[in-house]
Amino acid sequence: INSYVREVNTFNDDITFEIALLSAIKKKGKEVTSLDIGYEWVSLIPSAWTAEEFALRNLKIGIKPPLSGKLYNPYREWIGAQMRGAMPGMICPGDPYKAAKLAFTDGEVSHYNTGILGEVFNSIMVSLAYVKDDVRDIIDEAISYIPKDSLYYSVIKKTYEECKKGNSWEEVWGLCEKEYSIYNWIHALPNASAEVIALYFGNNDFNKTAHIVAMEGYDVDCNAAQILT
Repeated sequence: INSYVREVNTFNDDITFEIALLSAIKKKGKEVTSLDIGYEWVSLIPSAWTAEEFALRNLKIGIKPPLSGKLYNPYREWIGAQMRGAMPGMICPGDPYKAAKLAFTDGEVSHYNTGILGEVFNSIMVSLAYVKDDVRDIIDEAISYIPKDSLYYSVIKKTYEECKKGNSWEEVWGLCEKEYSIYNWIHALPNASAEVIALYFGNNDFNKTAHIVAMEGYDVDCNAAQILT
């Protein structure tokens, strides 16, 4: 896959959550809370899937963040928050700490633990992209912000180290895909690994990065939307 396989259409269900975040910030400013974001979800989002669906149900019966993302939510570590990471990064350009804080605030509406760290990681990379030119430097620094005692850190760090040793994205993805095959294809962890590999071997080439992330599979639209931002 080296080109668009159908006419480009940027409208999809994934953008509604980012719109809710922007709406909450418009009303509350920089002091926005996860509860503020949760209210916007209830107001603006009629339906959702996986983790967001369960979080929305929780919110509607009065279970507030962070419990809305944690309780009765079997998908709380899937990719739903990770796919929203670009927006906090764009809101906080060049300030990865603020981006990470905003991403955590947004993530805990619908996710928990690994699920939240996925959004934090992507927000940091996007924020750093405003002040750094080399994508490998961005990956390296972004990884350093993730808690080292977390499972998420172990996955992205190991993937990054395999990239540095590997000869091709196919080789490294083959190793990582097998390593993380215990996880669902919508889980945050294998998709985080796919992001790192595509960015590393794409090596600052937009089209090459898009090609790699498409060929890796898994939750392609979510991964591509983040790393191509």
